Amino acid sequence: MLNRIVIINSELYAKAGVYIGDNASIQITAENNVGKSSFLNSLNFLYITDKDQMRFEDNRKLSDSMKHYFDGTSIHSFIIFEIFKNGYYCILVKATPENSIEYYKINGEFKEHFFIQTSVDGFKAKKWENILQELTNDNPTDPPTILKTEDLYNLVYNSDKNKSPVVWIKREVKRKGRSLSNSFTDIYKHLIKTSEINEKSFKNALLIADNKQDVSLNVFTSSSFDKINDFERKKTHLNNLSAVKLDFEKLKLLNDKFISEEVILGKLRNTFIKLFSSVEKDLSEKTKNDSSLSISIRTLGTKIEVTFKRERDELITEKANFNSQIQVAKRANELIEGQLKEVEDYEPVSDNLLFQGLLANTEKNEKQRSEFEAQIIQLERSRFTLTEVEIAIKSLEREISDRESSIKEFDNLLYQNISTDPEIIKMAYSYLSNDVAKLDKSKIIKGISNIEPPLTFFDARIDAGSIDIKQLPTVKQLQDEIETRKKELSEKKVQIDAIKNRDTLQSSIDQLKTLISETNVLIEKIKNKPHLLKTKSENETLINNTLKKSVTDTQIKIDNKDAEIKKAQDYFELLKKEKKQHEDDLKKYTTQYQYIIDRQDIYQIEEILDEPFEKIYDKFYKTYDAFRNTRDGRKELKDSINLKLKKDLQDIKQFIREVEEEISNIPQMDKVISNLLDTLSFEIGSPTHSFLTQFNDFKTYIYKSYNTKLAEYPVSNIQSVKVKIHESEELLKDLDKISKLKFSDGLDFDNAYQESKRALERQLAENKGKPIDIYDLFTIKVEITKATGEMEEIDLSKQVQSRGTNIVLKLYLFLNILKDLVHSTPENKIVIYVDELDAIGQKNVTHLIRFCKDNHFMPIFAAPRKVEGIQKYYMIKEPQSKNKNQKPKITFGELQSFPVVYRNAE
Repeated sequence: MLNRIVIINSELYAKAGVYIGDNASIQITAENNVGKSSFLNSLNFLYITDKDQMRFEDNRKLSDSMKHYFDGTSIHSFIIFEIFKNGYYCILVKATPENSIEYYKINGEFKEHFFIQTSVDGFKAKKWENILQELTNDNPTDPPTILKTEDLYNLVYNSDKNKSPVVWIKREVKRKGRSLSNSFTDIYKHLIKTSEINEKSFKNALLIADNKQDVSLNVFTSSSFDKINDFERKKTHLNNLSAVKLDFEKLKLLNDKFISEEVILGKLRNTFIKLFSSVEKDLSEKTKNDSSLSISIRTLGTKIEVTFKRERDELITEKANFNSQIQVAKRANELIEGQLKEVEDYEPVSDNLLFQGLLANTEKNEKQRSEFEAQIIQLERSRFTLTEVEIAIKSLEREISDRESSIKEFDNLLYQNISTDPEIIKMAYSYLSNDVAKLDKSKIIKGISNIEPPLTFFDARIDAGSIDIKQLPTVKQLQDEIETRKKELSEKKVQIDAIKNRDTLQSSIDQLKTLISETNVLIEKIKNKPHLLKTKSENETLINNTLKKSVTDTQIKIDNKDAEIKKAQDYFELLKKEKKQHEDDLKKYTTQYQYIIDRQDIYQIEEILDEPFEKIYDKFYKTYDAFRNTRDGRKELKDSINLKLKKDLQDIKQFIREVEEEISNIPQMDKVISNLLDTLSFEIGSPTHSFLTQFNDFKTYIYKSYNTKLAEYPVSNIQSVKVKIHESEELLKDLDKISKLKFSDGLDFDNAYQESKRALERQLAENKGKPIDIYDLFTIKVEITKATGEMEEIDLSKQVQSRGTNIVLKLYLFLNILKDLVHSTPENKIVIYVDELDAIGQKNVTHLIRFCKDNHFMPIFAAPRKVEGIQKYYMIKEPQSKNKNQKPKITFGELQSFPVVYRNAE
């Protein structure tokens, strides 16, 4: 039996342990969400050896719960179950690096120091490699061994007591092949979560209790399976033959139509191909380059484009020349009219005053122009610029001023007073510049007294012996010089005025020339007036009498030429159209020929039809289109019939022949199928009768045995509990009829036989060859009788009465099955988990504990508060967190347990 449960280093628990021993009941007491259910759900790892059937909180699978129980490590997280059976051994569960689990068997009782390392700071889990080494060292002759799946199953479940199994099962417990589940696990897994118990799971549990879980009617899939298939195939084929009779008649009509259209197309194809060669040759001759038609087109095209075009262009040019001459004459007259209008007031005669005035003005202007030109010539000869003359004028004015000043101040001049010696005065005057000589005598600081050479000039000494001695000027000489300078000055002023007026003179000359020229032109026009009048008259006569008529005559020739070209062009287009039609016909007939040749599905029939060649293709095309629809419709209908009859015949003739033969044989086939059905009925009747007998035995078990067990222990205010079977009436009726099939030389003596055959046909159709399980024959209802005498049928898929009543009732229903699967002895005690103890009620707790004790179950309850009547309590408290970011793990064990002895407990 299971003696101890220990969890080390899970996600919630640092170390948690429950010692079961001889206790009849245990309660784990803790607030919600502390981990009560998590601890007790670890029973999955012991009693549910098939990992795929394990279910934890919120119906999670093992793969979803690995981190919860093993904290994501395969090194130092463990679940240990201590077993006492003829001695102690432990079953250890640990995670693998592949995130699965593995089991080890450890001989001997659980010793904590092998798994926990204790220090002043507390304790921590050891690593598996260290644990394994220590356990081996402790018992080297029988070290821990890893349990393979088969070894695990045989260690937990065995009908051989000497193998010291955890659960000593009866031989009636059935294992499913080599799987790790059996009848016991199929029942026990529902006790871990009683709220998941429903009608379906209870129904399966009852079948397991009576060893009927694998009972089925397999007559449709065993020895008669091939015959059933043959029957269904022949029956289906017969039905399909009857169903396609109308479509088959349509197919024959379509086939006749197809053959008729195929014959017509073959003759049309032959006729077209035979006639095409001559038509192609004729059209090719007409359209080739050296045909008479092609030559005529080229000749006429050349005549239109070259000859006619040239002749027309010449006429147009001639007309344009005439029009051009008219325009020239008109423009000439327009010019003449302008000239005549200009001289309309003048006449070239002596008595015309205006004309004579023009002549006089011209003469006067010529004279004035000559004078102005003479002045210009004179200026050009002087070759002085305005600036030069202005400088000369200033120089003359200054010289005149100087000489006038010299006359006024003659006695005060520097050179007159430079010495007392007249000879020295001459020499000084000769040596000094005019500007210095004519300075005021006040500028003399020291006069000259000695003229001995050389001449001294500042610190220089100059030989001046070669300088000519000038004569001293007199007042008379100065006055003569003044007059001469004034005359020159007068000439320069006249000269500067002439220079300044030179541009004005040139402008006047240009204006006079223009005026004279214009006047001379006008005089010439006046003199030419009689000639202009004559020329104008001649031009008008030329325009009106000659050129306009020439234009009209030429336009008539152009119109005639256009008409001739139009006629030739129309004929040219007609010839081209004729050739184009031949080319199009050739191309069309060639395309048609290719189309007909490409229709390889049409065979030529050597017969020439009396049809116009140009209409053969259209008739072929329309007939072929209809033929193709007929062919496609025939194929579609044939394929449809092929599919329905499950045939794969491609040859239509063979198909029609075979199907027609089969339809004619429908009466014979119907007889064969009827005989086959009789044979099947014989093979199915006996197994069906046996199947129904086992179902009746199951009902006897429920009503005579199981319901009796339910009456021994009360539940809440329920006086009695009964399980009722609701049969599937229609199915059972059919099975009953099938089981009663009777035969006598193939003759039917009463109507029951026909009813049985119809039932068999119905079940064959509904089950499609699948076996019928005993599970399919009924549904389960639970009938309760309350203390008030009121009776009620309840649905186990819903909550029964109160939550506590629901839990206890479902526990009783399953425990009454489970207790008959194992040997009822104290050393074979089975640990069960009962959740929501606080909802069960004190009275139910007392009865449940007594039931468990009587039948060697050991319940472990879980509830937030202590409930009276439990033999041992474990008080679990969530430790205070020292680190806000890390939740501390829970530790509990025997130090947190409280055994209780009740007076009058028995």
